Amino acid sequence: MKRAIAFLLPAVWSASALTQPVACHVAYAGATRVFVIEPTAHDGPARPLLEGATVVVEVANRLPPAPGAGVTVRTLALRDGRPYLLHQASYLPGSPANGPHGFTGLQVVREPSRGNELAYWCETAPNRP
Repeated sequence: MKRAIAFLLPAVWSASALTQPVACHVAYAGATRVFVIEPTAHDGPARPLLEGATVVVEVANRLPPAPGAGVTVRTLALRDGRPYLLHQASYLPGSPANGPHGFTGLQVVREPSRGNELAYWCETAPNRP
């Protein structure tokens, strides 16, 4: 019985890591905000977290085994009211933290025409009760 429990515990821990919310720390226009993104099973468009005069940030936290499972962060700039992609990064489900800035590391994106800068990093957030 102890062997069965010891065998199942890593599977339970890894499964819970795959279904945890993520917390993304976004610094833009002199303010830093933290957004918690719950995992979702659907593959629809991500809801924008931050919309500024020139920047939009979207984070999707998709559950496996769906295509695109994991965390995807997109940063878009707005020109004449139309978005265009500045940066996109995808992380596998349960990616480990590689330092003080979570599993993404510190990412800095600069909007080229205006020079506005956005920084972000994401980490695994604790499950909510």
